[in-house]
Amino acid sequence: MITYLKELYISLYKILRSPYKWLAIFFILWLYRVDFIPADGGGLAKGLQVITILGLLYCVYKRKRNIINLSYTHTNFPIKSIMWLYTFAILSTMWAYLPSFAFFLSLQNLVLLFTLIWLFSLMKSFKTIEKTFLYFSIIITIFEVVTERIINHPNIFIHFLSGGSASAICISYCFGELMAKKKMDLERENTLRNTLILSIIILITSTSSGANIAAILGCCIALLFSGNIIWTCLILIIGVILYLNQDLIMHLMLLVMPGKTEAIIESGNGRETIWNGILAVAAQRPLIGWGYACGERVASNYLNWTLSDSHNNYLGVYGGLGWIGLFFLIIHQIVTLWTAFTKRMKIGYTGLLCGLCCATINGYSYGYLSGKACSITVIYFSMVILTFIYSKIRNYD
Repeated sequence: MITYLKELYISLYKILRSPYKWLAIFFILWLYRVDFIPADGGGLAKGLQVITILGLLYCVYKRKRNIINLSYTHTNFPIKSIMWLYTFAILSTMWAYLPSFAFFLSLQNLVLLFTLIWLFSLMKSFKTIEKTFLYFSIIITIFEVVTERIINHPNIFIHFLSGGSASAICISYCFGELMAKKKMDLERENTLRNTLILSIIILITSTSSGANIAAILGCCIALLFSGNIIWTCLILIIGVILYLNQDLIMHLMLLVMPGKTEAIIESGNGRETIWNGILAVAAQRPLIGWGYACGERVASNYLNWTLSDSHNNYLGVYGGLGWIGLFFLIIHQIVTLWTAFTKRMKIGYTGLLCGLCCATINGYSYGYLSGKACSITVIYFSMVILTFIYSKIRNYD
């Protein structure tokens, strides 16, 4: 583990000393804004938002001038479908409740996609791509955890949705690939295993119930598609037992949700009130919504208290982009999961399938695709892009 952490530090140091240092600086500033300043709070937030988004776009466009055209025309359907979603989100600026807010939040997601497509397309071997993905994911997760727990709220154990959700995806990917055991040399096994251990530590200390359940689901998918008949039969038996004894489900949920009660779980820890508020205002504009990420802002007036997150991708997109936006999101997630599923026998895709399933389930409790982007948004985008990049790589080393 010490060697692994040293490699993470060296990787970050090399990036900050490389020709891509300005790209890294703009991305770090973007993370800083996400962690320290609310997206709709004050001039500093808006200034950093504009600087980092345009800075990232400039850095990528300078090195790959046709990146926008390539992203829309020379990628697979999972990438194209999510780009259609955020293109429609930009168009929602024309009718948005908060036009500039909707514009920059939707634009930043497209810029992040352009950046990640360009980044992963630079690499020529599977091991390099996978290690970059894992190091990148764990570094930005650690960055958020450090800023939240050491600087903002000094505490080891703290309810932190973003860090917990990001680590749950890393757990699912790593466990899936370790169970699949495709081309598993010692170096790759150590990278996956150490990322898994570090992610478990972050997940446990984040105390996020939704992330815990999502991680468990991702690991179950890994066991199911590992090719191990014993594990598959065991999961099926457990599934039948739970179906026949559904009272056990609540007891198990209480076990993986420390500090929660049955009433809190059934109400989604207060999320039910938020969702009812979003549904109420979304019904006023069911087709096109109130503008990207604006549904919860309108619902804030309806509920008389501030909502910064829909805590649900699907209701968040419905409130912001209406039925049209929700259609784009559902189509995107179906084709992305299907792509990973159909290619699960190839190296990397079992991990992607597990990670994507984990992220999809986590989307029911955290709106990381429907509003302010954070580490889990970037990691999810990376996995979507890898469904395309992995298929183009012919070299392992």
